[in-house]
Amino acid sequence: MILKVAYDDNSEKFIKDLKKVLKEYPLIELEDYHEQIFRERKKAFALKNEWGTRIAPFAILVDDDKNPVIAFYSERKECTVDNIIETLKKFIIYGSTSN
Repeated sequence: MILKVAYDDNSEKFIKDLKKVLKEYPLIELEDYHEQIFRERKKAFALKNEWGTRIAPFAILVDDDKNPVIAFYSERKECTVDNIIETLKKFIIYGSTSN
């Protein structure tokens, strides 16, 4: 599974904490894109535009077939490290929904 994250300078703590916690989940690959880094900017905005959000951070979990599993929006206060980890734990316990 891949966790794709778009973030900005205001969410640096978020991404550092997320990277630290994700070390406990080796099956989850992290793709993170910083909006203010030239090489990553296009991917960050493309990810956010695809899912209809403007506020960073934004995260989406996709399965190995690139199908979306769940999105975490900052607009709804869902994009937090605790919420993402809680969801990953549930997903690992109950298994994949793509069968």
